[in-house]
Amino acid sequence: MQRIEPGDPRRLGRYRVLARIGAGGMAIVYLARSPGGRAVAVKVMHAELAREREYRDRFRREVAAATAAGGMHSPPVLDADPEAATPWMTTEFLPSVTLREAVERSGPLPAGSVRLLAAGLAEALAAIHRAGIVHLDVKPANVLLTTGGLRLIDFGIAAGARPGVSAGSWGYMSPEQVAGHAGPPSDVYSLGATLAFAATGQAGEQPGDDTLRELIAACRQADPAARPTAAELSDRLARAMRDPYETAGWLPPAVLAGIDARASEAANPPPVPRLFPGRRALLIGGGAAAVAAVAGGAAAMLADSGPPPAKASEGVAKATQAAPSTPAASPTPTPDPVTVEFVITGGGPLSALAYAINGDLTKLEGDVELPWRKKVTVPRPPGSLDYRLRYTFPAGRVRHRVLIDGDEVEDMSHPVNPAFGYPYDVDTGGSRAFSGPIPSAGG
Repeated sequence: MQRIEPGDPRRLGRYRVLARIGAGGMAIVYLARSPGGRAVAVKVMHAELAREREYRDRFRREVAAATAAGGMHSPPVLDADPEAATPWMTTEFLPSVTLREAVERSGPLPAGSVRLLAAGLAEALAAIHRAGIVHLDVKPANVLLTTGGLRLIDFGIAAGARPGVSAGSWGYMSPEQVAGHAGPPSDVYSLGATLAFAATGQAGEQPGDDTLRELIAACRQADPAARPTAAELSDRLARAMRDPYETAGWLPPAVLAGIDARASEAANPPPVPRLFPGRRALLIGGGAAAVAAVAGGAAAMLADSGPPPAKASEGVAKATQAAPSTPAASPTPTPDPVTVEFVITGGGPLSALAYAINGDLTKLEGDVELPWRKKVTVPRPPGSLDYRLRYTFPAGRVRHRVLIDGDEVEDMSHPVNPAFGYPYDVDTGGSRAFSGPIPSAGG
C-alpha cells in the first residue's frame, strides 16, 4: 500500500481517501473509509482518460457489469458515480494478495490449494455467465486471495469488448478470443491457464498432480464446444470438495502472512501528506506564508477533483523554505527506470494508434506509417507496470511486438482470420510484475 500523492484526491463522494492500493491502464485504486468507518476500495478512472467519451462509456459499462456480477466470489459494488468529472466506483475491501503476487513471490501453490481455487473460480464464472456477462480477462492478476476464499475482479475488458476485436491478456486468451469471437467458453479456457500458473508458475505448463492436469486439459481444449461449462465444472468440483482431506487448509503460511500484512497496512495506512505547512511555519514565514495560506486553501479545495495548480505548489514550497525550524524531508529515492518498447510492422499505414503505460495515454493523430517504433522510459512502479496498445488498419497484415526492459512480452500478427474483414481493430494489453518478498505479518 502506497502513500497518496499531493495530486491525489482526498475525498471521492462521501469516502475519505487514505492510501493507494495500485494502478492499472484504466484507473487507480485507493483505500478509503466511509463516514461509518468501513474500509472500501475506490476505483478511479485516470483523469486523462475521463476526457474521452469512449473510455467514459466503457467505465459506465464496467460499473454495470460489476454490479450484475457481484456476489459470493466477486466484490459487490457499494457505490459509484460514473457521471462524475472523474468517474469512480466503490467496492468491498478485503485484505488480499493477487494470485500472481502469491506465486511469483512464494512459489506455486500446493495441489490442495489449487483445487479449492478451481472450485471458487468455477463458481464465480458460473454466476457471472448466468448474469449474461463474459469476463474475458481471467488471469492471476485479477484473482484476489483472501483468508476466506477468492475474489474475481476487474470487468474492464468485458465492458469494452466488441465483436471482431481481439482483447484480453496474452497467454490467457483462448484461440477464439484472439480471433475476436469470444464467449463463455473463453473464460473456461482462461481458467485452465490460470490454474496452470497457480500450480506451476507458468500458464502453459502441466502440473504433476493427475487430477489438476486432467482438469486443466479439459478447460484448454481447442474446440470451445468441447470444453465443460463453468456450471458443470462448479458441480464437479463441489462434489470433489466433500472429502475433508481436500478442504484441509486453504493457503500456505507465506501467502497467509502476506494477507495479514495487507490487513495491518489497511488498519494503519501511511500518513496523508499535508497540502500546506503547519501553523508554526506560517507564523514564521511572514508575507510569504500569508500568500501560501491563500494558495494552500485553494489547493485543499481543488484536491477533490484533481491536482492543485502550479502556483499553489510554489507558494507552499516557499512557505516551507521560510521555516528554519522545520527539518527538511529526506529526498525520495528515484526508482530505477523501466523501458517499454512498441514495434509495429506491416504493409500499410495504420488509420488509428494509441498506447498507454500505467494509464498515461498517448493518441497519434492521422495515418501512421509502418514500420513504427516507440520506446518509452518511465520510473519503475512499486508493484507492476501495465501497458495497453490499440490500433486500426484498413488492409493487409500487421504484426506488433511489445518489449519490457528488452524482454519480449507480446508478439502477435493480425488479422487472425481474413474473413473478419476491414477495417481491423486490435486492442491488447498486459502487465509486468516486479518481484519482491511479500512482507511478513510483523511489517
